[in-house]
Amino acid sequence: MMRVLVAEDEPYSRHLLAGLLREQVGIEVVAEARDGDEALDLAVRLRPDALFLDVEMPGLRGTELVRRLSAPRPGIVFVTAHPVHAVDAFALGAIHYLLKPVSRPTLAQALARLCPESSEHWLRIPVRCRRAQRFLRPEEVEALVADLGDCLAWTAAGALRVEGTLAHWEELLGTHGFLRVHRNALVRLGAIQGLAPDGRVLLAGGTLGISRRRLETLRGELAPHVPGLGR
Repeated sequence: MMRVLVAEDEPYSRHLLAGLLREQVGIEVVAEARDGDEALDLAVRLRPDALFLDVEMPGLRGTELVRRLSAPRPGIVFVTAHPVHAVDAFALGAIHYLLKPVSRPTLAQALARLCPESSEHWLRIPVRCRRAQRFLRPEEVEALVADLGDCLAWTAAGALRVEGTLAHWEELLGTHGFLRVHRNALVRLGAIQGLAPDGRVLLAGGTLGISRRRLETLRGELAPHVPGLGR
């Protein structure tokens, strides 16, 4: 269980981030701080494993708070509306930084960097299904296909919309058996049933084209598992 402290002076942003964290398996939000002074006091008393910290807060700024923390420090993830603060964040030893508004994909990325060996416990793919939101495990998705700035997830329930770009999901899912087969598509290797004579990927939900330059990479990945695909 990863114990997390959230420090954010804006109530909406604080509740949003804490709520998204509480959705994750293996995460416990131990406290929420409204300003830098309260955050420092809670961090010293509670000794969380990770601190999600706004840069600009009343009292202590997030960067000053980190400088005052004694070792061993929690894993630091800065939360900011301004990308320019990323330089300061990493200079202070932050593991990651999040841009507001925080989304489930970007939060999953931060958690994976905090604890890479446990990322399978909390990485979920948020999809829209019949006006409700579901959270799918990576193994429940056959492919992700770029569509109008977001993605469509190919699943047993059909194609479901996913928030986040294909490039973003490629970074998150690369360690979960997904491979880019085309500039517009990621495929889970375990879902591939074979390759068609025309070089298309065969999936339960349909077929997807493969770019020429990615075909040999895909063949190499599949060869140990599917006889006859080495060439």
